[in-house]
Amino acid sequence: MDGFALYVTNTSTIPPDGYLCYEDPDPGLPNITQTIPCNELGKYVIYYNNKGSNDGSSVNGPIVELCYVAINGCQKSRWGSNCEEFCSENCIEQHCYLRNGSCVWGCNTNNCLNDICNTFSGVCTDGCKERLTGNYCNKYNMASDGLVELIPKGSQPGSLANDGNKTSCSKTMGPTVTFQVDLQTKSIVTGVYITFGGIPDKYYNGWLSYLYASNTSISWENGTVLYQGKSLPTEIYFNVVFRYLTYVPPVQDISSELEVCEIGIIGCPPSRYGPICNESCPGNCNGPCDLETGNCVFGCLDGWTGDKCGQECPDGQFGRNCSQFCNGCISNICDHVNGLCDNSTGCNPGYVYGNFCNTTCQAGTYGNDCLETCSVNCFNQTCNKITGECLLGCNSGWLGFNCTQECPNGKFGRNCSEFCKGCISNMCDPVNGLCDNTTAIKPGNEYRNSCNPVSTNKAETDHPVSTQIGLFTGGCLFGSLVTAIVCFLLMRKGQLRKRQGKEKCQLNLFFLQLFKMYTPQGNKPNIQVRFRYQYMGKPTISS
Repeated sequence: MDGFALYVTNTSTIPPDGYLCYEDPDPGLPNITQTIPCNELGKYVIYYNNKGSNDGSSVNGPIVELCYVAINGCQKSRWGSNCEEFCSENCIEQHCYLRNGSCVWGCNTNNCLNDICNTFSGVCTDGCKERLTGNYCNKYNMASDGLVELIPKGSQPGSLANDGNKTSCSKTMGPTVTFQVDLQTKSIVTGVYITFGGIPDKYYNGWLSYLYASNTSISWENGTVLYQGKSLPTEIYFNVVFRYLTYVPPVQDISSELEVCEIGIIGCPPSRYGPICNESCPGNCNGPCDLETGNCVFGCLDGWTGDKCGQECPDGQFGRNCSQFCNGCISNICDHVNGLCDNSTGCNPGYVYGNFCNTTCQAGTYGNDCLETCSVNCFNQTCNKITGECLLGCNSGWLGFNCTQECPNGKFGRNCSEFCKGCISNMCDPVNGLCDNTTAIKPGNEYRNSCNPVSTNKAETDHPVSTQIGLFTGGCLFGSLVTAIVCFLLMRKGQLRKRQGKEKCQLNLFFLQLFKMYTPQGNKPNIQVRFRYQYMGKPTISS
């Protein structure tokens, strides 16, 4: 191993072309076990030796015998015993020492205020340059263009809390203290950085402080609670859409004090996205887009669709989310944004309203430009807006597609569903069923001039006397049953005295007139029945 060298390179070129980590010094032979530190980025670790040996009589080439090799390291931008920590984003090339995470080549001051950063942590010590925030000043700060207000107004103005400078602070004191930032428009916000002065710490004492997001400046308590806790961290992450950010300290009394040195609100203006908001949202987004992907998270403007709203609505559709249809336009083709028909000469049957054709015909009309009138014979004068078909059927006396046909002979009524059975030759008025011949009506009809028979049972029509006897017999049975029930109820109530118990409950039914039949023009018999109920010889009920 005498004279060997150790390289870290990004190529396998021999002789090595890279960083020389170690070279064996002369004189003497090196130890056969070596532990060599080397903090360097590379793809190859190369052991190289071209010295060889010289025994005085001949020169031999180098010989190497490696028994064990271990290369300790981490993937780029990580550090720690198990490579579990990340190097500071502000370290140059995000490269740090594996043991402590400090920047190998120093920190990047490009975005740091006053070009000052901590070489160990990479944090921008004094703050960030314009419109940037975060420990490493690598995120866009929406608070830079916002309005900062301390309530009550303090000795130092609120604008000192969003100037990017951590060394200048806004300060106030009073019985009710509030800190609020107005972003001036609703925006997608993913996090907040807050740097306090020394005042708030002594007021916590286990009390809760709150951070609210709202869309109004006065009702923030009804908004979204972004954080509540006994101490407010310097970094808080979330994903919320709001306009106003409000911080309420944990203690509110006559001596409450608040000092805010810097506020950073991570997000982008509504039309921008990307890590530092250097990308433009798609032009057809309906509101702000996703800060990472640029997708239109609140949908598209009228006439557009897709994740980035770059696609026009399909043929036949238009409007917000392409949810409306060009049904009224000729060929169903219209402007994908406003629904204006491509062919302005007219609309499909059943539609009207100029070049948009987006209004159906009014009740009672149909056809091209709604110039046709539904048939007066349509029930409720309701018809199909396109064809004129009577949707609810026809008025009495009519039938057909649009109710222009009269009922055929022998039928009448709604949709010609009734029959003129009672009229001579079955001929009647198709609307109301009046017989054509008012003096010649079939026997058995209940009403004069009507085609509505009393009964269509042939036996009843042919034997009127049998019908009368049946009615009479039924009446007698019904009267006897009613009398028995009345007597039973009176006895149950104790209204019959014992000395009168043997008296009989007598019923004298007098059929004064069994049949008094008046049958002119074929009318049915008129049956009258009279009866009298008598108790103790005294009539009490008669009918």
